[in-house]
Amino acid sequence: MAGVDILVPGVSTLSHYARYYALYWALAAHAEATGLDEQRCRWLIRRTEVALAVISRAASTDGLDPAPAHGVDALVRLAPEPGREFRVADREGQRSYSPRAWGFWSQYGGSSIKLGTVTVDRGALRSGRHPCPPSIVDMFAPLFEIAERDAGVREPAALAGRPEDLSALTALMTATVAGGHDPDDWTGDDQTRRATLRILARAYQLHPAAPTWVGAFRTAVAYGAAAREDPVLAGDDRTQAWRGVLLRHHSVGAWRHLWAALVGEVHRNGPVTREHLRDWFADQLPAGTVAGLEAGLPDLVDGRGDPLPAELALREDETLTANVALLLLGARRADLLTGTARRYFLGRRRAYLDPSWVAQRRTEYVDWPLRDLGRQLVDDMLAQSRRVALRKAKVHRGGTMAMPSRLHERGGAYVAATRESRDNIGLRINQLAGLAVQLGLLTPEVHQPVTPLGLALLDVAR
Repeated sequence: MAGVDILVPGVSTLSHYARYYALYWALAAHAEATGLDEQRCRWLIRRTEVALAVISRAASTDGLDPAPAHGVDALVRLAPEPGREFRVADREGQRSYSPRAWGFWSQYGGSSIKLGTVTVDRGALRSGRHPCPPSIVDMFAPLFEIAERDAGVREPAALAGRPEDLSALTALMTATVAGGHDPDDWTGDDQTRRATLRILARAYQLHPAAPTWVGAFRTAVAYGAAAREDPVLAGDDRTQAWRGVLLRHHSVGAWRHLWAALVGEVHRNGPVTREHLRDWFADQLPAGTVAGLEAGLPDLVDGRGDPLPAELALREDETLTANVALLLLGARRADLLTGTARRYFLGRRRAYLDPSWVAQRRTEYVDWPLRDLGRQLVDDMLAQSRRVALRKAKVHRGGTMAMPSRLHERGGAYVAATRESRDNIGLRINQLAGLAVQLGLLTPEVHQPVTPLGLALLDVAR
């Protein structure tokens, strides 16, 4: 997650729509010009977000192509009658369009601050290091006026038809001025965001038929010779950083699958003892040694030392054995990667359950039965769960302690009130690609993966 945060600054797994970046950019300029305080900013944010949902819903109803917006479904459910939508903005809790006090700003705030479009001063939004262009301020001015005078969104279709001038946001995302990029004009984060966009665009050019953005990105960057030979990919050290992150992602996913399976076993049968979990895990592994399992795993590199997609052969297999195998592959990757790729693969600091830690376990158990390693991994996951819970523990008034954890130990047995998600952490590539499509840089079309605008601003070959 730390690696992803470095390589995709200004984009989160929850920031899906370009128009919200523009909204908060304009809103920060408006709040600064009119001196709005924290409370008034929050009030205006919620009402303007509702207005955007109204516009999107009305455009769809009128047969127009609506710009995507958050909260449309909630608006249909809570405010079916036109002209009374702001009630769901002024409410909080389950009768509101968003349960969050700050609405969808909660999803975009950190990204907007990182992007430099917004700062926060004593809770109030203010302009960031990149002033909001007048075209974007003018675009949203009618919405601010409607929200502030409580007029209701009476002509949403007309507002929806206004052209969205997002060229300034496109320039900001691509770190360009007048269509050109000068590194001296931009911060390190700006340059890194641009670099990741270029890598994504080039990866999609090389693999336009890939079923997903992440699939194209992973195929071009994590595996094969393109990262070493392609003029766009090989010319930026961030490609190697992404290689390390993408390969580490498999190990992280394997741990999440194993942990979700363990929590699921407790949830189905709890309370259960540690010994029950150790036996349950071991019984699902084949007989034989750790070395025997490794002998049947795919090769990790080709004859030129370029990574082979060994992990992809196991990724769709959700058995415990396949995920233990992924961990063992990750432990071996650490010895084969070099330079920037290795640094990002291992992370800034050594940690429990990371690939170097798995490599130590592998050395200890290589000649032992695989089922013995499985029993040890159960102990390791339970120990890590407790460490994380203690780190997040909070002491309340009266001396009671709350420990957030999926598993709780009581009297030597484990219980689980809920299951754990098997999903891997987000790489933010899908979100970045979605924004690039909205900004006119990429398309989902195989015959033209990068638009003429994208070719020009990102400086990638046809």
